Amino acid sequence: MKNYKKSMVIIAVLIVVVFIGAMFAGCKGKAAVSEVMRLHIVEPVSLDPPNAYESEGIQVIRQCWDGLIKWDPDTYEPIPALAESWEISDDGLVYTFHLRKGVKFHSGRELKAEDFVYSWSRVVNKDTASYLAYHLLPIKGYEECQAGTATVLEGVKALDDYTLQVTLKEPYADFLTTLGHDVFYPVAKEDIEKWGDEYTEHINGTGPFKFVKWEHDQYIELVRNDDYWGEKAKLDSVKYVIIADEDTAFLEFKAGNLEYTAIPVGKITTTREDPVYKDCVIIKPFWAIYYYGFNLNAEPFKDNVALREAISYAIDRQNICDVISEGVPTPATGFVPPGIPGFQENASDFVYDVDKAKAKLIEAGHPDGEGLPTLEFGFNTGAGHEQIAEAIQSDLKAIGINVNVTGYEWGTMLEKAQKGEIVFYRLGWVADYPTMDNFLFPLFYSGSSDNYGQYNNPAVDQLLLEARSTLDNDERIAKYREAEKMILDDCAFANIYWYGTRRIIQPYVKGFVLDNMENYDLNKVWLEKE
Repeated sequence: MKNYKKSMVIIAVLIVVVFIGAMFAGCKGKAAVSEVMRLHIVEPVSLDPPNAYESEGIQVIRQCWDGLIKWDPDTYEPIPALAESWEISDDGLVYTFHLRKGVKFHSGRELKAEDFVYSWSRVVNKDTASYLAYHLLPIKGYEECQAGTATVLEGVKALDDYTLQVTLKEPYADFLTTLGHDVFYPVAKEDIEKWGDEYTEHINGTGPFKFVKWEHDQYIELVRNDDYWGEKAKLDSVKYVIIADEDTAFLEFKAGNLEYTAIPVGKITTTREDPVYKDCVIIKPFWAIYYYGFNLNAEPFKDNVALREAISYAIDRQNICDVISEGVPTPATGFVPPGIPGFQENASDFVYDVDKAKAKLIEAGHPDGEGLPTLEFGFNTGAGHEQIAEAIQSDLKAIGINVNVTGYEWGTMLEKAQKGEIVFYRLGWVADYPTMDNFLFPLFYSGSSDNYGQYNNPAVDQLLLEARSTLDNDERIAKYREAEKMILDDCAFANIYWYGTRRIIQPYVKGFVLDNMENYDLNKVWLEKE
């Protein structure tokens, strides 16, 4: 009897062991399933933080790096990231940042304050200057580095390994907020010395994902950084799938080959009504403007405000927003979008008015388009830009202006606009940080490299510089508003619309949040596939 009971106990124990083993085997099996988030982008210009001046590369970079600060997802106020705390002097000139200890580059080397001294000096030095160097203009020593009389940015000092001191030339009220921009991200000196111009193929950040490979025009691969100082990512890896055309990418999404993409123009309404995907559509205001640029130093736009005004009055923005773009964006009545502190209602007088457009064309010296050459217009292919270009081509034809439209790859179009090879072109601007300054200073300050149209108004320059150094919030906003009005009066561009986000995620993607600058943190995302 005892032996029988003993046997039964052994059998029971074995059953429990087998059951528990099976249970853990199931857990291991589930954990072994690789969670890969696949997102659509077009080919980036660069993955080197100070040299990525468009949204495609920035999306990747922000998964691989952190800045001194990041923005609170609800208030957009600066909150700690690589800097765990800071102090600002009473005169607003000296910022002292206390870095987190134990933060490591993906190579394994600890981040030190000196890395910021090197990185920011690299951004502004004459021989290595970034296209985005103007973001560091307020820092003491900027001009000397730009001129080549200094190689280290005087206003940036490492007081010790974990204390960074930044001294400004004059107060800049938005300075702390700007530090979330990727131009301020730290790179390791040894990497730049090793890879040089090839660094963009070997990036080494501090963020929740590590760079693996960039197969040009195909994909960019990242993997989880298990040595990350902050919250570890739930995803095993991230794959940015490079597809030039939004429609093709959307087909890949519908086939289950992407987790995130844009909804192409023409498919927004049907997707919002799709029973499978309607709850996965992300439609919301987006702090960005869609506009048409003029090269103000080239004919026929040079010294001809009336011609530029005629074009602005001739554009039926409501039709573009409601019909072509299916109600996602809203007509732009200024340059600074709603939601940005300081936004002013109806800052611009330009509304769709054919009679006024024709009158302005007469004032410009070209009644019914007489004597005006055919305008060559450039746009970047994909994302519905061609349909909008053709609609505006038709609007301008109605007042006597003939336009040829030509599509280019995004980087090519930007380069041609910068070099003045095309003088009428489509552009967009997404908030780098949530301030009025970010929509006015980069695009209209005469010394900014993002000033594609070569706009130069000394009075606007003076106002923008005064606004930057004005610490009183109301006074500062009043100056920015005045500057915006002056830019609009000069008709330095043809504003079209304020963007709306039109994105979609797969139903099994969880924890994905898109902010009003189209930023997202993939370290907070996971997949729940059956």
